[in-house]
Amino acid sequence: MPKVLVTEFISSIGPRSKGTVKSYWDLVVEGFSMAYTAAKVLKEAGADVYITLNSIFENISSPFKMIVVKDYEDYLGVLEKHASLVDYVILIAPPKELIELAKIVKDKVLGPTCNCIQLFSNKKNTFLFLKEHDVLVPKTVFLRKESTINVRYPVIVKPIDMAGSAGITLAKSHEQLKYAIDYAFQNTFLDEVAIQEYLVGIHASISVISNGQEIIFLSNNIQLINMDSRGHLKYYGGITPLKNKGLHKKSMDLVYKIVKICKGLKGYFGLDLVWVNWKPYIVEINPRLTTSFLGLAEIFGADLGKLMLYSVGEKVEAEAKVDVKNVGYAYYVISEKKREILSNERILSVGAAKKNIVLSKVPTISEAILRINKLRSYNRV
Repeated sequence: MPKVLVTEFISSIGPRSKGTVKSYWDLVVEGFSMAYTAAKVLKEAGADVYITLNSIFENISSPFKMIVVKDYEDYLGVLEKHASLVDYVILIAPPKELIELAKIVKDKVLGPTCNCIQLFSNKKNTFLFLKEHDVLVPKTVFLRKESTINVRYPVIVKPIDMAGSAGITLAKSHEQLKYAIDYAFQNTFLDEVAIQEYLVGIHASISVISNGQEIIFLSNNIQLINMDSRGHLKYYGGITPLKNKGLHKKSMDLVYKIVKICKGLKGYFGLDLVWVNWKPYIVEINPRLTTSFLGLAEIFGADLGKLMLYSVGEKVEAEAKVDVKNVGYAYYVISEKKREILSNERILSVGAAKKNIVLSKVPTISEAILRINKLRSYNRV
């Protein structure tokens, strides 16, 4: 029985001050949900699971062995100590912190190697690497502070060192571009941001489990993205898995190519992309668990944990699921409001957070779409 430590950065370090406690609860929901779900499927797969949580969570009932962390300074020492006592570590963190944690954990990471994490945690490095190897990517330029640029609208402006939709804006005019650039620089640690062509197509993701050579599991997923009045793009959920033979083959070919050119992409990782006329343009590669993992766990349960363990050589009874045609559909919607849910739905939330994630599985994709539209209408009330 392998020992696995699941550690998520935000839920481990806690609020930085008393004044940030209220906002902290909403910030921590997604990361905590991914960590808890990963721990759950790994435990169901037979692993001996530990999880790091800040002392603010001490009174939360947990089926896992909890390692209590006081604050950020305490966290790094706790991680180094306990990583040496387990077989594997699942790391969940924003890009900058993920690199730092991977250096501590080293070869204990149950996922992409430290080199892969460093490469794909920076959108500029990712773009240059993929372009060099003839992988389709959106046209992109990189802008430093105080520089000027002429572009063809519309464009997407984004930080190159952030995860998810942090700091991302759609600009359709010179005035909007100026705002978008300022906003991106407000959300980055670096002195450079990306300006990318806006692709009209299907916004999607691919979830992968690999042993670094073979694809053990692959799922195509729909990404749900909203835009507010300022052009800020916000990810609010998804549907998984998509079932289309042509799409599946194209995705398999793409992922095999990427795994071949980047040694060390193993365990679970994700690709964000836009399908344009059935051609996949990669926006970024996520060398860690992604939010789609929540939906996949709803569908596959313990099998997902078994496949993750199998990817690192553990002898578990796990059937490779590269074709997910004989399952239903999971949907997951991130909401800013609490509400009543259906009997087949669950809410993932924590502490005093208003933010929550509603998820469930249904037999058909049309049922998933109808329910998502209903949940979104509640958000607008």
